[in-house]
Amino acid sequence: MPRGGATGSEAPRRAKATGGRRFGLGGPVTSALGFPRFQWRVPMSRISPVAASPILAAALCLFALPMAAETMKDMFPSYTDWVNPGMADKFGALEIHRGPQVMAAGEYTLQVGDGYYVLSGDDARWVLADLWQNLPDPDLQALIFQDGTSPLDDAWASTVYYYEDGHISDEEADQMDYQAIITARKAAEPELNRQRREAGLPELTTIGLTGTPGYDRASRSLTFSVLLQSANGSQTLNANAWVLSRHGYVNLNVLGLPEQAGDVNARMPQLIGMVSLADGNRYADYAPGVDAVAEGGLSGLLGGGAAQAGLVLVALTLLKKFGVVLAVPVIWLVKRLRGKSAGS
Repeated sequence: MPRGGATGSEAPRRAKATGGRRFGLGGPVTSALGFPRFQWRVPMSRISPVAASPILAAALCLFALPMAAETMKDMFPSYTDWVNPGMADKFGALEIHRGPQVMAAGEYTLQVGDGYYVLSGDDARWVLADLWQNLPDPDLQALIFQDGTSPLDDAWASTVYYYEDGHISDEEADQMDYQAIITARKAAEPELNRQRREAGLPELTTIGLTGTPGYDRASRSLTFSVLLQSANGSQTLNANAWVLSRHGYVNLNVLGLPEQAGDVNARMPQLIGMVSLADGNRYADYAPGVDAVAEGGLSGLLGGGAAQAGLVLVALTLLKKFGVVLAVPVIWLVKRLRGKSAGS
């Protein structure tokens, strides 16, 4: 109930107290003992519209003060006990978002469901680059976490990206050979690992699928989850979902530990359901002959230059988030792989 509002049994009592009179600004005031107390009143009919406007605006502002944003400090009051002192202030001030979050200048909305929260914009990019010590990524739009877990926990988290690389046809959805894609990835790994070694990065090997990949026509979403292993034997989960739009896609990339695969795969429909594309940007809004089309179709999301470049970035995030120390950034490697994708 808005502050100062009268509902239910309060309304008749207030009407009786005022005697049905019009008071303009304010209402009758009595002392604690019930005796009338003098109060200056001006009937609204005697206030000019010009004078009344700022008065009403000021009065309304009292009832429209913005709610303070929820922060990490609110969720984790003892955060200073386990956050690096040099980062504690920034960490505590990270703003937690729930409910509808408009993204990409209105191209889609994240409907953050119960049991989850989001860090968005600069806060998300700070966590990726500073807290997790990864390459800065201006394309990152948000990070999704489970309630009660922080970016420093060994809990899964999902990055959120939106790309307008062209409309992606789903005509091949029923003919996708996911095991063949895994085989192709493994065949490309010797060359990729050579490049990683030159860059001072640990090698990465694709172990295989975790869960059943597939394309859902109702939500126009593709899911694909793999297990990766670094040179020291540590394994990480990389679960992806792509929600197709008119001009591109929203990418949810869940980063976690192997033992979290079952939970992540079970929650993937919830995460996909958070993505609500704007009117005019849905898959069905595609205009043939007018809108640009991405080459490669659905399989292009899972293999080839773009996917390999993404794999490098994901590897950086996974390895840093879960405690594997990397040597040097490989901006040149990412650019090189992205360049191959653009030229393919």
